[in-house]
Amino acid sequence: MTSEKTPLDIVIVGAGPAGLFLAVCLARWGYKIKHIDKREVPTVTGRADGIQPRSLHILRNMGLKRKIMAHNPAKVYEVSFWDPSSTGEGIHKTGSWSACPEFIDARYPFTTLLHQGFIERIFIEDMRKHGADIQRPWEIVDFKNDDENVDYPIRTTFKQTETGETETVRSKYLFDGEGAKSFVRDGLGLKLHHKDPVSHLWGVMDGVVRTDFPDVKV
Repeated sequence: MTSEKTPLDIVIVGAGPAGLFLAVCLARWGYKIKHIDKREVPTVTGRADGIQPRSLHILRNMGLKRKIMAHNPAKVYEVSFWDPSSTGEGIHKTGSWSACPEFIDARYPFTTLLHQGFIERIFIEDMRKHGADIQRPWEIVDFKNDDENVDYPIRTTFKQTETGETETVRSKYLFDGEGAKSFVRDGLGLKLHHKDPVSHLWGVMDGVVRTDFPDVKV
């Protein structure tokens, strides 16, 4: 079944940190939002878990920093990288730098590490306080700027991934926060020309480590 709803100010696709942060701001300012995400629940496993110093300052100004810090996140002041030795014996240090360089004027000179799922839930809670929410699990299946309505030129269609129900809305703007797998970017024919050149596999562990590793500081 397809239905066309009341025109909106903006449609937001993707409920990761970028989409949620935009939704939080617009909900606070009273804009009419439709926000969808293809996942059934917020992020379950760690992904983009780092909050940069200036971002934390912005969250403070929005009144959200206390909720972030209530989870007792790790604070990273310095980052070092070690690689296997070219001789195959042991490892050697390849680089080290401050998480917040001195030339950056930051109130909080560290990177805050917190599970992305916690960050998302803080944003979602704030959205709901201001009358907005996320429809799950829905995905975008079509969009078009057809100029049939001068005030709301973008026509977007979504599908409920479990029932197959479809819905069409008109809006002034369409924002896609799906990252590398953006449906909107592919639909516009825009390609990613600069991808991450690092071919290593990364892993993140939560825990207390007992070690004599030389870079560990107490």
